[in-house]
Amino acid sequence: MRNSSYTHWACFDCRKSFAKEESATPRKCPECTKPMIDMGAYFEPPRKLNVKRWAVMKLLADNGYKFNTKDSRIYIQNRILQAKNPRVADVIERIELEKQRNLDSN
Repeated sequence: MRNSSYTHWACFDCRKSFAKEESATPRKCPECTKPMIDMGAYFEPPRKLNVKRWAVMKLLADNGYKFNTKDSRIYIQNRILQAKNPRVADVIERIELEKQRNLDSN
């Protein structure tokens, strides 16, 4: 079981993730001092050299997808990513489809 007071803060400029306590205000990267994004306790950061995977994770973050629970991780994996190394264009398309589904259901 994961400690709920800790989460993974991602710096998309440095392509690094840091496990830090949750905070209402964005934390700054200890290396570049730019604001990091809270990606959730269940975020599994890609390897630093996997630029494509970091771009996909940034796309998720920019669209509000976080790995806060095990269920959210499964949902993102199965509905949005659908593959171990998805293409950025495919992820964009699936995010747009999810937005449309949400609009249609309201």
